[in-house]
Amino acid sequence: MTTNGTGDPGRRLAGLDGVMLFAAVLSIAGYLLPWFQRSPRHRWWYSGWEYLTLSSGGGWTWWPLAFLAVVVVTSFWARSAFEAAMAALAAGVGALVLTLAVVAASFGGIGERSSLNSVTDLPFGIGLPTLGVGLGLVIATACRDIATADRR
Repeated sequence: MTTNGTGDPGRRLAGLDGVMLFAAVLSIAGYLLPWFQRSPRHRWWYSGWEYLTLSSGGGWTWWPLAFLAVVVVTSFWARSAFEAAMAALAAGVGALVLTLAVVAASFGGIGERSSLNSVTDLPFGIGLPTLGVGLGLVIATACRDIATADRR
């Protein structure tokens, strides 16, 4: 436990959880970066960015970004405030669930494929691995902050 410079071990220097902030930014990047293409000849990639830039609007595909924005904001207090850590965990799980829905809808939009192992034929980008690492780290750091936060 760190002190505030006065020797009082009960107070932390800052409530900012830098790892959680980094994880939220990593998750946002993974959501916006390319996930996969329908085929190598296909012009655009499935990604959160492609959904958000549709002429008809992003619609419900904005929700994962809204939840990740909550994680960014709460990361400034998550190390010292139990409530902020709980909010970060809830927002992280919400982002995970809605991101899974968006990615599943993307896979559903590919259409009928000729083989059971057709997913291995898709050209994959860096987005899904980045998103997975980021969301996992958000949830892990939120759990750590909940376990270590002061509950006064």
